[in-house]
Amino acid sequence: MNIKKIITYIIVLILVVDAGVFASVELHSNALASSDNYQSAQVKAVDSTIIADGSVTAQNEADLHFQTGGKLVSVPFKEGDTITEGQTIAQLDTYELQQQLQEALNNYQATRDQFDQAQQNSTVNVTQNVQKGQDNFYGGGPEAGNSNDNANYFNDLAQRIVDENQQNLNNSVLQVQVANYAIQLSTLTSPITGIITHEDVTVPGQNVTPETTFSVADPNSKVFRANVPASDIDFVSVGMNASVILDGGQNRISGTISNIYPTKITTPDGEDVYQVDIQSNDIKNAGKLDQGGTAIIMTNAQNVILVPAWTVLSDKYVWVDENGKPKLKTVTVGKINGNDMEITGGLSKNDRVITDPNAITAKKYNLL
Repeated sequence: MNIKKIITYIIVLILVVDAGVFASVELHSNALASSDNYQSAQVKAVDSTIIADGSVTAQNEADLHFQTGGKLVSVPFKEGDTITEGQTIAQLDTYELQQQLQEALNNYQATRDQFDQAQQNSTVNVTQNVQKGQDNFYGGGPEAGNSNDNANYFNDLAQRIVDENQQNLNNSVLQVQVANYAIQLSTLTSPITGIITHEDVTVPGQNVTPETTFSVADPNSKVFRANVPASDIDFVSVGMNASVILDGGQNRISGTISNIYPTKITTPDGEDVYQVDIQSNDIKNAGKLDQGGTAIIMTNAQNVILVPAWTVLSDKYVWVDENGKPKLKTVTVGKINGNDMEITGGLSKNDRVITDPNAITAKKYNLL
């Protein structure tokens, strides 16, 4: 076999191997390109409206409690009554507290007398010791050398007695202040002008505890407080338009979002929500405190869709399944919401984002 035939056989063998490899790659590529062999997901379109339940509540309201328990002697207002700031809502019996205050005042007076007497005695003793020291010093004699030391000793002793009486006097003043403060705490006064919305106890003569509650609310601060799902809160902002349908009503009340509370709460049915206040003059006029309803919030999510954040490459590219083949699209991104990223341009609601990285093996790619 000559060299020419050997070279011919080698060329034919290479062509056969290349054809086999090409066929294998082509079949593998076509298999991966089939939508049945890789994972994709429909993009999530964000609705331009959010529906949330809630109720009418007062932004200015207060729950009041006594600091200690006792016998209730006065409940001058009933639920629904109007009350002004500083008026008494409820009062406890203060007989025992008054006696404690009087005892503290008596102790103060006795301590004050002791203090005044100690001061007077101290002044007399100091004067006598100074005079005695001077007499011994000028008169000479064996006591002349110790007279000043003795005088200083008695002066220090007198001063310590005065200081001790001063501390006793200060303590008696504190006892009077504490007893007087306890009497003040026996009266609940309204911190705002509004209406009484709740009273745990409505009749005097009953014993109450620090858990007993009296509530007051300002009806002029009524808003509709909506429970917005945590997954939607990023699309809500102060100043947005919203409408409210109150239970028992048919008309939509137009309003504006005035406040978004920063803390997430969990509703009794286990849903995580953020509370949002919707303000409207019609809610103030027509809404009843604790009246339920539904809020329709017009969000800022028009033409916004969401895709898994990890599928966005370099903040500008996304692989999609187009007619069974992977295609790389250029997109415009927004902010990240949890595990998803906003896509504000480049994708449609009908696109399917490829979620299996192993599927991106097609032979040709179209870059838009």
